[in-house]
Amino acid sequence: MRSGAKSGLEANLDITEDGISIRHRGKGRQCFIKTEFALQRHQQQGELHVLLLEEPENHLSHVSMKRLVNQLATERQTQVFIATHSSHISSRLDLRKAILLGSARPVLMNELSAETAAFFMKAPDNNVLEFALARRVLLVEGDAEFILIEAFYRRLYGRAPEEDGVHIIAIGGTSFRRYLELARLLENRVAALRDNDGNYQQNCDERYADVICSRSRVFADRDNTRSTFEISLYQDNADLCDTLFRGPRRTLTVQEYMLANKAEAAFRLLQLHAGELTVPDYIQEALAWIRE
Repeated sequence: MRSGAKSGLEANLDITEDGISIRHRGKGRQCFIKTEFALQRHQQQGELHVLLLEEPENHLSHVSMKRLVNQLATERQTQVFIATHSSHISSRLDLRKAILLGSARPVLMNELSAETAAFFMKAPDNNVLEFALARRVLLVEGDAEFILIEAFYRRLYGRAPEEDGVHIIAIGGTSFRRYLELARLLENRVAALRDNDGNYQQNCDERYADVICSRSRVFADRDNTRSTFEISLYQDNADLCDTLFRGPRRTLTVQEYMLANKAEAAFRLLQLHAGELTVPDYIQEALAWIRE
């Protein structure tokens, strides 16, 4: 029982844990206690049919949020509605059960394939909500592309991508197909920038033929000898890269050095020569298309 000036049984009843009032626990722990209390009440009395949770990620560390997600995922008797801004929560609890609420119409995700839903449940933390809520999205394959893509955009158009409603997301090469499948259910415009890995036709055209739609495209260098972003970048900026990266004691060629030190090479180019770089043609094509 609470002690204080107010009277009345309802006002004085309190929930405690280890003798400490819930009021004196942190907000994150309060979320766990209230959720556990509600679910236990249902298990004991069978009275809880619906549980509403608003932004349970607030006040929780990442580890605590994962614990809460695991707890909710095992609940079978109670219908749970969760309002969240967390990609982790929405994807870990199966995207096929999610309704995405943006500025346009609500989007049901129940047509997402079971395989892709399972992928997002098990993959490293992703950017599903960022992807879904952005009007235009550039998907890039690695750190080097992510480091330089904004500089490329500014060089071509004299403004930041976000000024044109373009959001940039870095994902692993194996994730392109999953995000492109999501794009088919959404109304955003998606350009995926990837390496051709020595075979443009197979790796960039045929691989995604069944998930591409009118609002999504895959862009890569069509020259199979320019198999990665670093090779294309070097060949289009050879003099500049030679001056910056060639050293008297370095045994690697400049192109080999850039391939072995992708993020570091991109970062140095960004710091020292962002306004001088020639943008590879396929990236120019992608940036022009995403702005349409």
